[in-house]
This record gives sequence, structure tokens and C-alpha cells, in this order.
Amino acid sequence: MNTAYHHGNLRQALLDRATETVSEKGVEGLSLRGLARDLGVSHAAPLRHFATKAELLNAIAVEGVGSLIEATGGVDAHPSGVARLRAMVLAYVDWAIANSELHHILRNPDVMRHASDDLTALLATFADRQRQEIKAAQESDWRTDTDPEVLFLHLVSLTAGTAIVTTEEIYKRRVAAPETRSKVEASIDLFLG
Repeated sequence: MNTAYHHGNLRQALLDRATETVSEKGVEGLSLRGLARDLGVSHAAPLRHFATKAELLNAIAVEGVGSLIEATGGVDAHPSGVARLRAMVLAYVDWAIANSELHHILRNPDVMRHASDDLTALLATFADRQRQEIKAAQESDWRTDTDPEVLFLHLVSLTAGTAIVTTEEIYKRRVAAPETRSKVEASIDLFLG
């Protein structure tokens, strides 16, 4: 695919095309040289923005986590506690479905192995937010006898696992699309009680 770049924001064009490439060919199919060719720029042009492929993937992940945090920020309209936890899980899953390429990049071990301080801080911010909502739910009499860290582990597993099942082809073929939303909600409600 040739998405010739026409003067503008090369950095963003590289990020966008890299996300498409990873979606189409996986992380192994991504190269700075290939991106330059796809965008019709010199082989050296991407190096002005990203010194390595790992740096590029990290930048995509930072954008992705920022986008996820923004997408789940709307849950503040819900009352604190179980309702907000439910809304947060649904917002995460909806974000993953709408941004499946970014979600796959965020789950890639190669990306996480080279996570920058910025990416690590964003992930910690999101985890802290989840822990805050668990605490608020427990203060509202939800699962008060359960260790909050066990609930956090369960919440993260439920959220990430549900996002995987709703975005990866191998799983999507097994659950009919019209049924997906109701099954996702039933799964979340099973955890929330």
C-alpha cells in the first residue's frame, strides 16, 4: 500500500501508517524503511522522529493509552462505585473494538518490553484509576471482604480478556455480533454481582 505523504505532520503520518502496518502484518512486518517507502519519503526521513522501531512502537502505545484514558474518562458521569466500574469496563471494551489495532499494539510483548517512562507512567495512571474505582465500590458495600488487589487483578483480566475476545478474529467467529454486547454485559455483571 502506498499512502504517499504530502507535506504536513510526518511524525503523525508515520504513527498512523505504522499502526495500519502492524494491524496488517504484525510487529514483525514493520520497519522504518518500509514506512518511508509507503509514505514516499527518503529512508532517512523517519529517523528524524524515531531512531528505532521500538521507539516508534512506544510512541504508538503512548498515543493508544492516552486515547484509552480519554475514552474511559467519560465514566465520571456515573455514580461512584459499582455503576462506574461497570461503565469503565464497557468503555474500555468499546474503545478496544473501535481501536483494535491500537489495542493489539498495547498487548504486544515487544512493545511492553521497551516501554518508555512516559508509557509506564500512563499505564500506572490508568491502573491507579481502576484501583480508585474499586475502593469507591468497596466503600459502597461491594465485596468488602475481598482483597482490593485481588479485585484489581480480576478487573484487569476481565477487561483485557473481554477486549481480546471481542477484537480478535479467532474469538469473534465464535460469538455472533448481535449477541456480543449482551454477552459482554452479562460477563461484567457476573463479576460485579
